[in-house]
Amino acid sequence: MSYIDLSTYQEYVKKERNRFFETPYNLVYHSFVNLGYDQKEPSYFISNASDIVEALRSECWNRFLPREKEFTSSMLSYLVNENDYLGMTPQESIISFAETYPDHIYQLSLSNTQSRRARAGKEFEAIIELILMGAGVSMDTQGNIGKKIFVDKGLGKLVDVVSPGVTEYIIDKNDVVLISAKTTLRERWQEVPEEMGRTGAKEMFLATLDESISDEVLNTLYESNIRITTTRNIKNKCYPNNKRVLDFERLLEICVKNYEQWTNYDYSLFERDQMEKAVILQIEKHIGHDFVVEQLRNRLKKYKRNND
Repeated sequence: MSYIDLSTYQEYVKKERNRFFETPYNLVYHSFVNLGYDQKEPSYFISNASDIVEALRSECWNRFLPREKEFTSSMLSYLVNENDYLGMTPQESIISFAETYPDHIYQLSLSNTQSRRARAGKEFEAIIELILMGAGVSMDTQGNIGKKIFVDKGLGKLVDVVSPGVTEYIIDKNDVVLISAKTTLRERWQEVPEEMGRTGAKEMFLATLDESISDEVLNTLYESNIRITTTRNIKNKCYPNNKRVLDFERLLEICVKNYEQWTNYDYSLFERDQMEKAVILQIEKHIGHDFVVEQLRNRLKKYKRNND
């Protein structure tokens, strides 16, 4: 009987997973366009942010699940050599396969679970980014400009979004909006106040879909100037009487108001040059994401116009 060792199989699964699935960002973007959000006005995003978050997550899941089933079937089929099961009944073949590859089957299932969790976090970050863009809010994201820049500039590894951008954060840490995104908190919430302290900013918004945050954790985060932000439905269902929990609509209002404060700021030539270079790099990264490219080009036009 032919046999594929576990380490070889795990490497194969890893390689094929990268090839088989579109990236979380691409999945969110295509779902965003498929639902027609790329045609909406900024006011729509500000008024319906929570609904958009929920709709995009549902659309992503509906697009992802059939693909994952195909992947799982393909990965299991890779282990099958038909000659090894000649003369067996279907039941005997299944039993023989399960007895031969129990560890492989378990590791594939584990890999699927871990991949789902990792993708969910990245998808959530992409959803927030696209909603902010739709609302006309300028921002830099760790996913777009790199973790190293965020860390080097003092934003830390847990800040996912800074609005209007990194340059504004350098100019005035107290006049920017910092957003960290975590679908669920678990024990990881303890890392956020530590990172918040390092940024030197006055507050941070922790976007989450967690429905089981205790009052103790909510209060601890609030005392650390961290505001929990979630969908309107989750807030009304799980935290109805807690004014310390915001919904995404309120977060967008805050981002828009903050962004407007920078409209007439007199940036130095060096600052404008750095901002323009950063946006151009992002445009090059997002070729094929027409909506994103359009928003970034509009941002670039504002820099150039204000500089004239």
